[in-house]
Amino acid sequence: MGRRPCDLLIRNGQVVSMDSLRSIYRPGAVAIAGSRIVAVGADADLRDRFEARKTLDARGGIVHPGLIDAHNHIVHTSCRGVFGNIHDTGSSTIKFADWKAGVTEIDEAAATAMAGLEMLRCGFTMFIEPGSLFSTDAAAAAVERVGLRALLAPLYLWDRRECFEAMPALESRSLMARAPVDRVRCLRQLDAELHRNHDAEARVRGYVFVYGVGTGSPELLQAAHACARENDVPLHLHAGYVPEEAEIYRALNGASQVAHLHELGVLDEHTVVVHANALDETDEAAVHESGCQIVWCPTAFFSLGIGGRMRFRMAERARRGVRVSLGSDGAFDCTPGETMLAAHFEAQTYRDSISPGALLEMQTINAAAAAGLQAELGSLAPGKRADVVVRSAGSAEAHPDNNPIHRLALTLRSGSVDTVLVNGDLVFSGGRSTRLDEAEVLQAVSESVAVRAKRLGLDLAPEWPVVG
Repeated sequence: MGRRPCDLLIRNGQVVSMDSLRSIYRPGAVAIAGSRIVAVGADADLRDRFEARKTLDARGGIVHPGLIDAHNHIVHTSCRGVFGNIHDTGSSTIKFADWKAGVTEIDEAAATAMAGLEMLRCGFTMFIEPGSLFSTDAAAAAVERVGLRALLAPLYLWDRRECFEAMPALESRSLMARAPVDRVRCLRQLDAELHRNHDAEARVRGYVFVYGVGTGSPELLQAAHACARENDVPLHLHAGYVPEEAEIYRALNGASQVAHLHELGVLDEHTVVVHANALDETDEAAVHESGCQIVWCPTAFFSLGIGGRMRFRMAERARRGVRVSLGSDGAFDCTPGETMLAAHFEAQTYRDSISPGALLEMQTINAAAAAGLQAELGSLAPGKRADVVVRSAGSAEAHPDNNPIHRLALTLRSGSVDTVLVNGDLVFSGGRSTRLDEAEVLQAVSESVAVRAKRLGLDLAPEWPVVG
């Protein structure tokens, strides 16, 4: 019997498949035909079974499914170095909310392209953007130029403002002028991004994100849930961000936030609660009864400075079967590649550790479920999309090479990625984009930030003197 043809055979790798058995093939191989994986297994077996049009030698490096950032305000990556603390309303002449509102279409395209390149360098092939883009078309075009996948939502769906008292840096006149706190607007825009789902091959898709944290009325929340279910997409929302928000919500509604969402019929296995830092026991019961998912944003948690007032529950939730995924939220002081490490340190801080394998599940198969794409993404398995990352084995942090799970979750980050395929297309090779002039992308975002700062009257000079 002759060998089966395939377009690409990635061979001689440590293949971390994330399949149902969590199989690691060493040495292993992945066979790809078109946009799909057709086989994963031992290197010798696949070399005997397949006649490949092209072969990629992983040279002993780790091969894994593309990581997925389950919550990333992608344009906020361009905020690095602008604010010492985005939550401090007194440290700058403008609020973080003003900075968000001050973007142009050019700014959003530049920031998305830069952040997309960074994601590829960190081994990510997809992100979920939670409704903070004023021009989703410009961002979508940038995502497609880079070669990533993305899930996009309508702009800031909110129709109540009381809970902003707990988060003053996130509200400003300029932001509310561009995204009014208005139910009629929000109800009209619920399905605004779902047209992207008509093409089954589209890399940029739509879903429903209601801003949450107490800014959504029962009417808006229930309408959003109905829209998401009718269109077979997930519904995401922020909840339990900080204790003060939880207190205001309880005072307004007579119930804690997630428990109230459960009473409203908004929670089910396709509803995703983002942050979930400040949940009480009734909220926890609602999480388990409803089967909803949670996105954990550890770097955002650290930035809030609320650790001394919160009980750490993520490890407990994962042990109890709650599907927890990982998001960077806003990569202000980090890259998405630090998310698993930050989660590890947060868990260690609270003396309730989470294994590297569990963290890797949160960044792959669980994050794919948060996107509603678990049948397509998140693992290397026959029939799934060929979103594949090959890491270099040539760096010091790739050794010792005895435990690829530990290295992938905790030590291999930006700079260790050699090759990335998305939907079977080579979008990153030899540590560089195959599609974009990276220098042009980086120059464009730096110029964009400088122009925006000048427009807003913000001084970007560093705290130390610049000489020369």
